Amino acid sequence: MRSALLAFATIAQTTLAAGGGAQTISERVAAVRDGAVTFRFAARPGVCGDGSHYVRLGHSTFGSYGGRHMGTCEPGPVEVRLTQREGRTERVESWVGAPRDRQSHDLGTVPSTEAARFLTDLARTGDADASVGAIIPAVLADSAVVWPALLAVVRDERTRSQHVRKDAAFWLSRFAASASAGRPNELDDDEHADDLKSHAVFVLSQLPREEAVPALLDVARSNSDRHVRSQALFWLGQTGDRRALDLFESLLR
Repeated sequence: MRSALLAFATIAQTTLAAGGGAQTISERVAAVRDGAVTFRFAARPGVCGDGSHYVRLGHSTFGSYGGRHMGTCEPGPVEVRLTQREGRTERVESWVGAPRDRQSHDLGTVPSTEAARFLTDLARTGDADASVGAIIPAVLADSAVVWPALLAVVRDERTRSQHVRKDAAFWLSRFAASASAGRPNELDDDEHADDLKSHAVFVLSQLPREEAVPALLDVARSNSDRHVRSQALFWLGQTGDRRALDLFESLLR
C-alpha cells in the first residue's frame, strides 16, 4: 500500500511539473543569449506572402514586391526571426508563406495570441530596431487584440522613437477605420475608396495642422461614407496628434 501511494505521488508530481512548467515565448527566447531564434503562428484571414519579399493583406502589399519578386502569394503562417545578442533582441524580421530553413534555433509553431503579446511587448519596451520590426507580425497574428499596445506605443514619446510610433499609428488608424465600419479587430485596407473623394480628404490633410486636424476629425466622425471616414482616419494617423489618438481609442473601445 505504501509503495502504491509513493508511486501515485511520484506520478502526480511529474504530471503537475509537466503541466505547470510550460515556458512562455519570452522565456524560451531568453534561453538563447546569442544567435537567431524563429517561431511561427497563424495569420489573420486574407493574409498571404511569398515567404521572403512581401506580405499582402487584402488589396494592400507590404515589402519588396516589384518585378521579379511577384509570385505566388501563399496564406500563412507568419514566421518571425529574432536576432539575439547578449540576451537581448536586437532585430526582428518576419515573413508570410511557406516556412523556410532560417538556420536558427526553431521554437516551432506557437499560439498566435501569445506571439502577438510577446511581439507587442517588444514594440513597447525593446531596442529601437527590434521595436519597429515587431509591429507588423504582431498585427498579422490571428485573433489577437493588439490595438491597446499600439496605442501605448504611439503615446510613449519618452522611450519610443518617432519611427516606431509612426508605424504603430498607421496600424492603429486601420483598426480604428474597421471599428468605424462595424468590424472591430479587423484591418481595413479601404479597397473601394473613391479617387475623387480620397483626393478631397488628401487636400484637407495638406492644410496647416491646426486646420487639418479638426477638419479630418469632423470627416472621420460624421461622414456617411465609410471609405471617406477610413481615408480621414488614415491621414489623422500620420499627424500623431493627441486628438486623433483620442478618437482612435474611442472608436476601438
